[in-house]
Amino acid sequence: MIITSLITEYNPFHNGHIHHIEASRRLTGADVVIAIMSGNFTQRGEIAITDKFTRAEAAVRHVDLVVELPLYNAVSFADDFALGGVHIAKLLGSTNIVFGSESGDIEDLKHVYRELKETDIQDRMNALMKEGFSYPRAVNESIGGNVFKGANNTLGLSYIRAIDTLGARIEPLTIPRLGNRFNDEALSESRFSSATSLRRALNENRLEEAMRYMPELLARNIMAGTVLSNENIFDTLKIIISRCSHSELRNIYMMTEGLEYRIKDRIRQHDSYDSFINSVKTKRYTRTRLNRLMISILLNITEDRMRAYTLPDTIRVLAMNETGQKYLKQLPRDLEVITNVNSKNRNSIQAEIAATDIYNVFAKSDRHDFNTPVIIAGRTSP
Repeated sequence: MIITSLITEYNPFHNGHIHHIEASRRLTGADVVIAIMSGNFTQRGEIAITDKFTRAEAAVRHVDLVVELPLYNAVSFADDFALGGVHIAKLLGSTNIVFGSESGDIEDLKHVYRELKETDIQDRMNALMKEGFSYPRAVNESIGGNVFKGANNTLGLSYIRAIDTLGARIEPLTIPRLGNRFNDEALSESRFSSATSLRRALNENRLEEAMRYMPELLARNIMAGTVLSNENIFDTLKIIISRCSHSELRNIYMMTEGLEYRIKDRIRQHDSYDSFINSVKTKRYTRTRLNRLMISILLNITEDRMRAYTLPDTIRVLAMNETGQKYLKQLPRDLEVITNVNSKNRNSIQAEIAATDIYNVFAKSDRHDFNTPVIIAGRTSP
């Protein structure tokens, strides 16, 4: 069987994602397509615009199975994000992973990965990053090219590295990313627009505009609830950061080089998330990196927890159709597959359950892991 996995966020699910799914299915001739999706907090350091159940329900209209990417991977750097996704893909017996990239050429990306394994290039990159170069820019400078002009290329490299690191028998493939850049805030003139631009449109209540680029039902469902952004978490962050001592903040995952002093000092001076982050960011501390750090503060993800973390041998299923349901029955019996969460299996996904509960405080929702059964092809299981 050909099992194609896609490592995703779907924040929100849109036309570009549908293209990715359909193109991946054609490219691989997949028997089963699986979306390994971030839960309620994402790799770009943002609270999801709508909950994981709503996003999974939209996705399963196009894929066969939606499973949750473990929280500690979902909110981390590109390499850790990719490692978690590839690990889950490996557990699910995936034969390939297909990702979108600015390059659109898997051989170019593999070539760069092989070059980056050279010791002298690694040393050059490390020196550049100590000078404040971003990772993509350090890659380009070190190899004398411009392959890594784009966040999706960077993630693609991380997927290739994760497959190698885990010794997974998975073939990486890529398709060209279409539409505007992933971080463009203006809606595109084509039929594909970035998730960033759609989040902005929905937060500004521009429903009709957003529906041009995403499923209408999903857009309406998002607008019917609480449309979330990091502005919603700012007051809570202000309380946590004000309450914590410098030593407590220092133990938060990704808190480095005395950044806790800068954060604690600046938090007093601002009344909005954007103005606070803009006052803290520097060439070294990019907005995305600071966003991830804020999510770690919110969820109390500490260095100690991350050091103790191991990749889980558990699959958390959020949604499936008949094909996905049949495929799950073919997986090894000793693999823990969680469809409906209960007192017996809750310990396997404690971090994800807690993150959902925290998310619901901001979403003003009571839709949590225990009372939301796995979604089956547009309906819920009995």
